[in-house]
Amino acid sequence: MVKKVLVSFDCSRERLYGTLYGDEDSKVKVVLCPPHPLYGGSRNDFRLVRVAEKLAKNGITALCVDYGHYSGGLGEVKDILDVVNYVRKTVKSLGLFGYSFGAVVASNVAAQTKVDSVVFMSILEKVDGLEVCLNIECPKLFIHGEFDEIASYKTFKRLYSQAKEPKDCLILETDHFYMREETIEKVLDSLCKFFKKHLLTS
Repeated sequence: MVKKVLVSFDCSRERLYGTLYGDEDSKVKVVLCPPHPLYGGSRNDFRLVRVAEKLAKNGITALCVDYGHYSGGLGEVKDILDVVNYVRKTVKSLGLFGYSFGAVVASNVAAQTKVDSVVFMSILEKVDGLEVCLNIECPKLFIHGEFDEIASYKTFKRLYSQAKEPKDCLILETDHFYMREETIEKVLDSLCKFFKKHLLTS
């Protein structure tokens, strides 16, 4: 069973809460950004929890964080930026993961501070005025569904072509929600391999 610990951070906007999966003292961590909070997105999103548990079982501690009060995107970027900068002080390698709205947030965070690798799952071009930022130096893995009607595959292909190297992608026969167990397993295997390569060997 994966160890879980509730944590909190005094950040610039307000106190933020999260769940840490794995070894608290690990020098290798990944911060996970939830989907849109106004549509039920939280640190307990089942996709985030599955990712966190998979990473923890493979020696990478995962931190799922709730945003503070919703502010259209910029506040959420500030929230995660504060958490990432805090965690960075205690680790050797730090990764970032974002799903849907969380992927847009993660892209902006990665553009403003140092992370060693980042995974974008079902990334959107723009949400509530917050635009994606893909001019990022670190290794990037994009995970996307061919049948995504929220973050269209056509738009994703354009975004991916514009993203700065190094980058890679995993395209799956799924929509925006990854409800099939077989699909989730492919996601977990790919992102775990990616983070192990770029975090455990850095």
